[in-house]
Amino acid sequence: MTVFRALRVDLSSGKISEEIYGEQIVKKYIGGRGLGAYLALKEIPRGIDPLSPSNKLYIFAGPLSGTANLATSRINAVGKSPLTGSYTHSNAGGNFAYWLRRAGYDGIIVEGRAEEPVYILVKDGEVAIKSAKHIWGKWTGSATKALLQDAGLETDERKAGVMVIGPAGENLVKIAGLRFSDYERFAGRGGLGAVAGSKKLKGIVVWGTHDTMRDVVDRQKFLKVATEYSTKLLNASVSKALHQYGTNLLANIMNSIGGYPTRNFETGYFEETEKISGEYIKQHYVKEVHGCTLCPIQCTQMAVVPSGPYKVAGEKIKYEYEPTWSMGANLGLSQTEAVLKLEKLANELGIDVISLGNTLGTFIELVKRGKVEYDVDWGDGGALIDLTYKLAYREGIGDDLAEGDWRLANKYGAPDAFVGSRGQGFPAYDPRALKGFAISYVTANRGGDHLESYTPTWEVLGVPEKVDPLCDTPECISKQVSLVIYGQHLMALSDSVTFCKFDTLDKDGIFESHLADLFNAAFDWSVTAQDLLTTGERIFNVERLFHVKEGKWVRDELPPKMREPIKTGPAKGHTASKMFDEGIKEFYKARGWVDGKPTYETLKRLGLEEFQYLL
Repeated sequence: MTVFRALRVDLSSGKISEEIYGEQIVKKYIGGRGLGAYLALKEIPRGIDPLSPSNKLYIFAGPLSGTANLATSRINAVGKSPLTGSYTHSNAGGNFAYWLRRAGYDGIIVEGRAEEPVYILVKDGEVAIKSAKHIWGKWTGSATKALLQDAGLETDERKAGVMVIGPAGENLVKIAGLRFSDYERFAGRGGLGAVAGSKKLKGIVVWGTHDTMRDVVDRQKFLKVATEYSTKLLNASVSKALHQYGTNLLANIMNSIGGYPTRNFETGYFEETEKISGEYIKQHYVKEVHGCTLCPIQCTQMAVVPSGPYKVAGEKIKYEYEPTWSMGANLGLSQTEAVLKLEKLANELGIDVISLGNTLGTFIELVKRGKVEYDVDWGDGGALIDLTYKLAYREGIGDDLAEGDWRLANKYGAPDAFVGSRGQGFPAYDPRALKGFAISYVTANRGGDHLESYTPTWEVLGVPEKVDPLCDTPECISKQVSLVIYGQHLMALSDSVTFCKFDTLDKDGIFESHLADLFNAAFDWSVTAQDLLTTGERIFNVERLFHVKEGKWVRDELPPKMREPIKTGPAKGHTASKMFDEGIKEFYKARGWVDGKPTYETLKRLGLEEFQYLL
């Protein structure tokens, strides 16, 4: 029988307990994001301050985590967001999920608040809360090594699982993230690093020798299916491209279609994209390629800047498409080494790099509009580095920046300078040029987000079918809404399994039918592909119910700037207005929602009657 084994750690009382969730609940919510969302809705009291001891942090793997060479070793974190004031989830790669399961557990629930800095050690089934006073204040890289050393383990983070926060989390910066091993993997969005900081939790270390396939019924059958799908994934063309150039191969592609947001979404075309493109950085700065545990793609590009004013002495820099955009085009910055330096700095200070770019971009726009007096301009690498330090330590103007872009824009009387939804800024795709994001971004339950339904899968890659990203005829709107909803269900499922979304970017990738095969082979289930998509739909509705419970961010709204035409580039003149205004009506109808809120009939169909009291 498949079960989910969770640790519950109360930092206020020091109480540690084990909880077992049976197969019925696992089939209904899987694990990872799904089970985290369900428990958050049930357990987190309405209206609490996200930085109070009453908030909880759910750090969950999934039932397939660490079992096969299919990029299934991601970890998911869920809680109430300090940034948005409501529900959030965040996902990271690396090896933490693998080592968590080897330590004997599938998830950790952290609640309460310690009196002094602590870390949680889970070592082969033994659990302890240990002092971290001597580690508090350290940057994430040195803190990771210090935690491993204190735990009596090798300081090689490939050989154990580590979660850690940096100074940003300690200082309750609302865009602080959780860094996971190995090497700068971040659950960044939503500010859960500040939740850990509010609990005086510096980190978690997990290690063990337990069998990650302990619940697999027929190992030979499961490994046969998994090996077939791993080979399929390994040979996919998108997998090969990601391995060669990493995620930043998207920079030139998005710029070429006019969907590369520039200077806080002033336009969708950056004239100097080439200098921060995946191809350019690969040629001049990348020295190493590796990947997450049990991943056949291996897409991580590690760059170095050995000299010059932006050198990062003796350190490799894990860089990606989103951070390079947020620190680059979004800030009008084309100095490659300055962009890489900013990415490294954010990772070491423990800041979500996307939200950092959103916040700095909003700030520069406020300065340009005369709302704030400060000596900074687009592309000013030195000033941006200085502001990042100030933000992490809440020094001077950094105290305002630490509140995030939505609060910053509203404080200085220019709410339209914020480009996002539910209090969280948009990522590296302009929804005026990739119109599917006019629906996907704004309906994302955690706020402005590309990974709750990734529209370039069909708008650029043609999976499962090609849709013109600039088309907003009635036929295109209907098709986009249908694909966004499908993507939301598949992505909720993938975050709960947990497996990498890069598995779904190619027609030769891994989708709901393959996951059904894997679950049936592993656990002797008899689920269908549609059963699993319904599970994804259930999870998505549970997340929306959190907003309903809070009475916040229930309706979906398009930010004003997305109604303004793009000024330059291939998508010049386009807006997101028609796609959103017409599409949101179809979206609600298809979902069985009214004004962003599920109906009783929808809850009943999904087996969520226990939450009908929220309607």
